[in-house]
Parts: sequence; structure tokens; C-alpha cells
Amino acid sequence: HTENSRMRRDAAARGAAALCLLWFGLAAARPTVRDVKTMSEWRKLLKHHAENTGLPVIVDFYSDGCGPCRQIAPHYKRLAEEYKGRAVFAKVDVNLNHAVSSEQQVRSMPTFQMYLFGKKRTQFSGADVNQLTSVVSELVRESKLKNVEVTLDAFKAFYAEVAPDKVDDEKLLQLLVRNGKGGGPGHYALVEALKKKYAGKAPKTQPRAVEESPAAAEKPKPAKAEAASATGPSLHLASVDQLEAELGRRREAEEERRFQEASDDDEDDDVHTFPVYNATSAPAVEQLVIIGAGPAGLSAAIYAARAGLRPVVVAPPVGGQLQGKGVLVENYPGVNGTTGPDIVFDMQKQAAEFGTIFEQDLVLSVDLRSSPMTVRTNQSLIRAHSVILATGADSRWLGVPGEWDFRGSGVSACATCDGFMYTNKAVVVIGGGDTAMEDALVLARTSSAVTVVHRGESFRATKVLADRVLGHAKITVLWNSQVVAFEGSRVKVLPNGLTVELDGEGRVVEEDLAKLRVKELKARLDAAAVDTASVVDKEDLVRLLRAALREGADEAAEEHNVLRRVRVRSGGEERVLEAGGAFVAIGHDPNTNFVKGEVDMHADGYLVTAAGSTRTSVSGVFAAGDVADRVYRQAVTSAGSGAAAALDAERWLSEHGFGAGPGGLQQVEMAAP
Repeated sequence: HTENSRMRRDAAARGAAALCLLWFGLAAARPTVRDVKTMSEWRKLLKHHAENTGLPVIVDFYSDGCGPCRQIAPHYKRLAEEYKGRAVFAKVDVNLNHAVSSEQQVRSMPTFQMYLFGKKRTQFSGADVNQLTSVVSELVRESKLKNVEVTLDAFKAFYAEVAPDKVDDEKLLQLLVRNGKGGGPGHYALVEALKKKYAGKAPKTQPRAVEESPAAAEKPKPAKAEAASATGPSLHLASVDQLEAELGRRREAEEERRFQEASDDDEDDDVHTFPVYNATSAPAVEQLVIIGAGPAGLSAAIYAARAGLRPVVVAPPVGGQLQGKGVLVENYPGVNGTTGPDIVFDMQKQAAEFGTIFEQDLVLSVDLRSSPMTVRTNQSLIRAHSVILATGADSRWLGVPGEWDFRGSGVSACATCDGFMYTNKAVVVIGGGDTAMEDALVLARTSSAVTVVHRGESFRATKVLADRVLGHAKITVLWNSQVVAFEGSRVKVLPNGLTVELDGEGRVVEEDLAKLRVKELKARLDAAAVDTASVVDKEDLVRLLRAALREGADEAAEEHNVLRRVRVRSGGEERVLEAGGAFVAIGHDPNTNFVKGEVDMHADGYLVTAAGSTRTSVSGVFAAGDVADRVYRQAVTSAGSGAAAALDAERWLSEHGFGAGPGGLQQVEMAAP
């Protein structure tokens, strides 16, 4: 009876394991177009195909609200199907993957980038199917030509013919590996060089064996082939231990597979689709146009849409300070553990649900004095009875090396937003005005030390603020100094919470743990939830930490830059400031150039609004958010002013006969098709 029970348990276990293995095999089916959702996936994609396959990588930077993006999407997928196995096609949603689109400085949609052998070969914007087809065809041709392999046997046979004295297996193998392990353009260049040297003679080549992704390589064979396979256990004959070992191996492969094999291109096209402005079906005159899609513009859109105004939001898909915050937003009420792009995306979805229309394009010019008013973009001319200006203000930046690389990873322009992340760390503030003084004082509450770097001999700030900074025990001032560069490293966050530093090739940098103090060792082990209460010997702590760092070091994980130092020039000499964070506080520039001469504004470009209102100097035009706020400049205050602007606009439309009456909104003339 006991033996029968054991046999039944083993059979059940084998059946469950077989089902799991079948699931892993089905999951390995690769999509036609891969959705790159994180910076880590982006880097792995390019690295894998540069080092292992040699296939061209074609990338579409798109937005759901972009008309041309949706027009070319079917053609892009058709190309992906046509060149399957000969090129790799990927897509990046600029609204959801702001980190990659910002790093690549994508400014218009759609934008296509083409990579071959790890190098970007070309980039262009626009929905030009002919250009896209031509470039893909050329890259595939070049890849086929240069993606070759010279085997060791072919290399030996060649040298046996042309230079027998050089036939040395070890040296020839080293030469092949030096020109590219497994083949590729290095082998092609080697063959071409040998042709010149030996009068047209060269070793025989073969197409490079394209290395599959780890998960694809694990795809199980049919049952008959599996039973006969010498390399893997048969599902019918394997023991429970063998099946469990196989499951473990495939789980690891699944982790490696995830970044390459995300959702297919058009399977979920309707999931994140926003209503797109269509001039042929739109009213001749819109009730309300909102220029800007940050917290102010989208808050205004939600309020206006719920009032039945069917607002049109006009703004490019990339931009805005909140959308550029890749770090977690911690000071927006009701939001916890969410990034800026996620908040903006949720606002867009909410606005769309109530009837907001999106024109994701840059505004070129406006005419706010005419009736109706006009808003001109690259693709359209929109007429409207009322307009809300919510284009925000951009932080001024220094433009020094490293500033872009470490933005959101140590370099910030908002101490109120990000200062808490640098608690008990040394920080640097750059600037000499009121904003810099306020930032320094805010940071001094939580940071271990604050250094203010100012290019002048005295502060421009008000005397009260300047005196408080100069008298603060935790604040040091460097006069007549300028930042030269921001420096740091790239780190990988392990599954246990520890971080390891990476070199330029993405390899883990070996750290001399013996140099760390006992307190530092325990702090890092505590971060990994390793109990050190009973460990007193430093060598034991080092061994524990070394083991914890090895755990998961080879697994796919989040990678990001970390600021370590700020290089400063003072009095002709350079010095290095060790710092975990740096805050650039040299002012803001409101995005109002396109309305100069149309509405009243202050000397510094901020729009003038009536006291206690969002009304501007032009009837029917309202201002919301940072474009009219030089004091607070917070996402939450911008959202509040956006709601106020929508309420003001709704009231104005009603007062002028454009709003809702007893029978609802007035009918407006439809544009001719």
C-alpha cells in the first residue's frame, strides 16, 4: 500500500512538472515587435544583439495619441513579420518609458532608430514607410554580408595552404576570439584583410550561428524527440528530482527571457489608446483648447471634460517636469510609490474617460486676439472659443558634463521634491538667489552637510535668507566657484536590495570589502535583511557580505546611475566634493515665448493673472500652473490651479453664450468633411 502511494505521488509530480515545462515552452514564443518598458530592458536588448546575434535592431519611438504613429504601426508590424529572423523590431512608448526616450533625446513622433553591431546607424522622424522599408532592407543586407563566422578548422585549413609555418591551434584560436567570439563583423574584417595580404585568398566562412535568447534555447522538444534526447531528461522517464532540477533551470531562463519577450505589438492596441484630434470630424470651433499636458493642463482637462466641454489638450508627448521624474513621487497627496510618468499617464487616462481629445504635437503659434482664437501646430489648425495656457516653466541647467546622465539619479532642480531622498548624505546646491538659499535651508534639515557653490562674491538673495544660510552650522559656501562636472557610477540593484557597481562594459566591479569598517559592513548586511546580531568578527562579516553580493549578481535587475562627486573650479584650481545629491537652483524659464505680444506678462516671462483668478489680460484666455507661478512650482499646486482655470473657463463660456444652457451644450457647426 505504501509503495502504491509513493508511485501515485511520483506520477502526480511528474504530471504537474510536465505541465509546467509545457507552459514554459509555450511562453517562449517570441512576439513580432518587442515592447521595451525599462532602461534595463533597452540596454540588454542592444547588448544581446550586438554581442550574440549581429542582427539589426529597429526601434519605433511612438505615442498612442500620435496620429502618424498609428498610421505607420501596421506597416511596421508587416516589416517585422517580413524580416523575422533577420532583424529585431522593438517599440518604446515615450509616455511610459520616459527614461529611454529622454536619454535618446526623442522630440517628435514617430522616431525610428536603427542599430547594427551595437552602433546606432541612423535615425529619422516621421511616418515615411518608403524610407523605413529602404533603411531596414539595407541594414539586413549588410548584416547578412558581415555577420559571418570563420571556424577554427577553416582557419587552420587556410593557413595550412598559405603559411604552413603559422599553423598553431592556440594562437589561431586566440586570433579568432580577439576578432569576435562566435563571429560577426570582426571575422568579416579579418577575412577582408587576409584577402589583401594573400592575393585574394581567404578562409572559408559560414553564416554566423545566431545565439538564441536563453529562454528560447530552453524551448522543449516534442515528446518523441524529448524521449530520445541525450541532452535533457525525458518527461516520461525522468525522476521527480530530475524534473524539479529542470524546472529550476527553466525558471532561471524565464527571468532572462522576460525583457525580450514582452507583449506583441498590436494585440493590446486599445489598452492605452487616447482619443486623437481629427480635424475632419471635429467641430469647426472647439469650446476649449488647453495648451500643456502637465498636472495643470490635465487637471483642467478633467474638470472641463466632466462639465461637457470636450476640451482638446495640445502638447507634445515628451516633456514636462513631472513626466521627467523617473524617481518615486512622495509629496503628492494620495500617491505613494509611483513615478512622475505614471502619474501623468493616469491623469491622461482619467481625462480621456470623460471625453478629452488629445493633439500630441508642438504648438507653433497662437492668435488669441481673433474670434474665434486659433492654435497652430505642425499638423493642424484648431479654432477655439477659449484657451487655457498651462505650458509650465523649465528649470535652467548648467550644461556641464554628467548633468544629463545623473538627472533623476542625484542631480535635481527641486529640493522640496527630492531632498528627502538624500537624508544623512552630503549634498551640493548651485546658485546664489532666493531659490538656492531656500533649497540650502530645506536640505540642511535632513542632509548631513550642505555646500553652496556660487560663482559670485556675494549672494543675490534677500539679506534675511542669505544671513540664515551664512549662519547655519551645516552649510558651507564656496565663493567664486563654478561646477565643472558631475561624476558617479552605474550600479545594479540586486534582488536582496544590495547594490554593486558596474564598469563601462556592464561588468560588476570587484570591491575590496576588507577596507570597510565593521559599522559599514553591518549596515549593508542589514539592508539585505541578513542577521548580524551574533556576528562580531570582521572577517565573518566580510564573508557574509561577499556571499550576499554574489547572490543574484548575474540575474537581470534594475540598473541606474548614482552621483558620487561634484567637480568644482575655485580660483583657477579644481577640487572634488563628495556628494550624494546636487541641486541646481539657478532659476526657471516659463514657456511663454509663443504668446509674447498676445497676453500681458511680467518682465521674466511669467503670465499676469487677475488677483484671485486665473484670467489673463485677454478675455477667454486663462493661465494655470507654473506658467503663472514663480513662487511654489509644485505639481499639487499646479493641479489646483488647473482645476481653477477650468472652472473660470466654464463660467466665461456660459457668460458669453457658449456654455451649457437648459438643454445642455449648444450645438456647434461641424467642419465639412
